[in-house]
Amino acid sequence: MTDDRRYRLAPVRDVRARDEALRRGDLANAVGDARETQGRLDAARERTELAARSLQAARAEAASQATSQGLALAERFVARRRRELEDARDAELRAAAAHDQQLGAVDLARGRLARARADRELIERHFARWREAQAKLAERRRDE
Repeated sequence: MTDDRRYRLAPVRDVRARDEALRRGDLANAVGDARETQGRLDAARERTELAARSLQAARAEAASQATSQGLALAERFVARRRRELEDARDAELRAAAAHDQQLGAVDLARGRLARARADRELIERHFARWREAQAKLAERRRDE
């Protein structure tokens, strides 16, 4: 019979170890999701920059129009590019909000993992003291 089997808090110790492993997995999942949201945010920022450059080019094209018909067409094109830029900015803001929310989930998972580790370490320290006490008890019995 090993010391672990006679230790009365062994089931609690096992639960704490499993909880820590679970929390470590939760943190890994949250970090993976944060990487995905960061990628989406980066892509949204690129689309916004592209839309801004397209609007700038459309404005330059509109400024170079000599006829009233060409100017009217160019102004409609500029208005469409302006809407595209607004849509891109809105999408970027949504992506930023989603990423910020995911970073909050990472922080929460990190805190839960820290708590699970602290709980496990508490039991491990208790187990170490119990083993020392058992060893001293066994030594005293041998000496008698």
